[in-house]
Amino acid sequence: MTRILLVDGNTDDREWVRDRLKAVGHEVVCASDATTAVDRLEQRSFDMVLTDWMLRDMSGLELAHYVRKHANGRLTRVVMLSSRNDASAVANALDSGVDDYLTKPVREEELLARVNAALRRPAAPSRESVLEVGPVRLDKLGHKVTVGIRELELAPAEFRLMAYFMENPGRVLARRHLLENVWRRRNGIGERTVDVHVRRLRAALEPHSCENLLQTVRGFGYRFG
Repeated sequence: MTRILLVDGNTDDREWVRDRLKAVGHEVVCASDATTAVDRLEQRSFDMVLTDWMLRDMSGLELAHYVRKHANGRLTRVVMLSSRNDASAVANALDSGVDDYLTKPVREEELLARVNAALRRPAAPSRESVLEVGPVRLDKLGHKVTVGIRELELAPAEFRLMAYFMENPGRVLARRHLLENVWRRRNGIGERTVDVHVRRLRAALEPHSCENLLQTVRGFGYRFG
């Protein structure tokens, strides 16, 4: 049975979501704030944390970061369910490593479909926790990228993008493909988002004379290696 930790300070919203998830067979543990959610996570692991953004003691993004760093949360999907529907908020959440973002009010059909889709994605990290392409080395578990002895300073979305490039060395990757597999979005974020993050990766690689590893394939997308 799938275990979901549901975090929402609004009693009506929390109970509505809980009842829909339980009705289709999920085990649901509820928390009204992040402190309680952390206590729950300390006791056991969950397949998913479904959290509101606006919690009374910390933001949903801060909770998501905590989940990612905790030993019990490394294989946990994190989905945001929030009344914030502006594009910048959605992009910020996804760039911070949230697996999906749902806006309130959400229809039952969409809630269940998106939760199930997130749960179907592989949760286990790749067996290869360390990737190397040329002089660039990426440590998934340590969450760092180094060139020689120097560590690159990358935002979460840039780290995920770099990891995906290094998992597919030499392969031409279209912008839409990257949006679906790195940001896990088909809609809501434009392809220009990919271009912006590629420029940031190149800027991080440039001081180490590695920017040429990340190539633009005109009319198609990008290739790393």
